[in-house]
Amino acid sequence: MVLAPSGSLMERLRQPFRMGVAEDLRGLTINDALDLSDQQLPNLDFTGTVFNKPIVARGATFQGLAWFNDATFNALADFSGAKFQNDANFKAARFNSLATFSTAELSGVACFDGAIFDDATFLDRMLCWGSLSLDCTRFRGPVSFQDSECFGGLWCNDTVFGARTDMQGMEVHGRTWFVGSTMANERVGRLASAVGSYGYRWL
Repeated sequence: MVLAPSGSLMERLRQPFRMGVAEDLRGLTINDALDLSDQQLPNLDFTGTVFNKPIVARGATFQGLAWFNDATFNALADFSGAKFQNDANFKAARFNSLATFSTAELSGVACFDGAIFDDATFLDRMLCWGSLSLDCTRFRGPVSFQDSECFGGLWCNDTVFGARTDMQGMEVHGRTWFVGSTMANERVGRLASAVGSYGYRWL
């Protein structure tokens, strides 16, 4: 993947999708609210970027790869209804405020490995055509997975659910993995039992 030359932030976000070319937005500190609602977005690399104001991408289409690895969200992160047409990478991201991915559609892997969610999190009614990966993810606030569908499996390896967690109506096609996961004041088996699994299940 080639990183595109620099330019203003909004100019970069309005670039057409180019195969093999990603907008290099790594390590920025963004102090203004960012509204990407309903926009068609190119390959984006926000690795290590700090968002100090809300980022709202309701109904946005990420046409290529979307990297938010090691990003810090200090305000609202709203990706509800967004379409990720390739992998969505939020590995080791830090969400310090409300995070919502309600009704998002993810065509590739939805990776939140090592991410920390400090506030309420909504991963409900999502459609994940690949795996939903939550390896060593930390949910410190309440989280909802209600009615989400994962066709590539659910990977909750050493995941920590520190507050109220709702998986009612969730369906997983493929491997369902909860090995090493913990849940506040309850057994993780109770949580896993709410998931409709159409494949092998490990607890």
